[in-house]
Amino acid sequence: MGVAANKTDLRVLAVLPAYNEEKSIADVAGRTLRAYPGIDVLVVNDCSTDATEAVLKQQHVNYVTLPVNLGIGGAVQTGFLYAWEQGYDVVVQVDGDGQHPPEQIPLLVDALIARRLDLVIGSRYAGKTQIVSSWARRVGGAVLGVVIRMTTGHRVTDPTSGFRAYSRRALDYLRRFYPQEYPEPICAIELLVNGYSLGEVPVTMQERQHGKSSITGLDTLFYMIKVIFSIAIVKIRRRK
Repeated sequence: MGVAANKTDLRVLAVLPAYNEEKSIADVAGRTLRAYPGIDVLVVNDCSTDATEAVLKQQHVNYVTLPVNLGIGGAVQTGFLYAWEQGYDVVVQVDGDGQHPPEQIPLLVDALIARRLDLVIGSRYAGKTQIVSSWARRVGGAVLGVVIRMTTGHRVTDPTSGFRAYSRRALDYLRRFYPQEYPEPICAIELLVNGYSLGEVPVTMQERQHGKSSITGLDTLFYMIKVIFSIAIVKIRRRK
């Protein structure tokens, strides 16, 4: 299970989904390229309506622009398809808004290799060092964590974190079955119930550099409720 132990032979790709991130995407992409030896970057521009594509072109960042807006699920899965076809061994998912510090990518990749895991989640709560100001986000995440533990028997402290590293084995599954709705928590559950291994490492995330999150306040709790209902309706398929 997991990836090979010799990281010098690994090909690592960072997938950066981006929607209207013209003010932050160039900085995030540049920091990502400096964060890990030999890492490549693919920005998936999810049909942005601002100057995101122009910035990527001007800065010579490797990117693909989707012809329609697919949302986070479709954008990330596009990156997974690219990574699989190009033969990458490890994929790191990094948000284009600056919340995920690229300098902490080695924590994810090194844990994936050393612990021979299929998925490593960068958790704001695993080390109990970062306080998230939103009470709704803390409560919602805790409730969702309980649901995941009841569903899989596995404890996940930060199920909504999109700062992640995946093995090629997990990539083979997710390029075909990546969930389009609420992908972060449901992806973790699907991998666990289908026999893939998961771990977490403590990370310290940052505030968005620009703009604001689409999920704030009570919307966070509604988001968690919708995720829980999605889990119940789908009944988390065991795939061959």
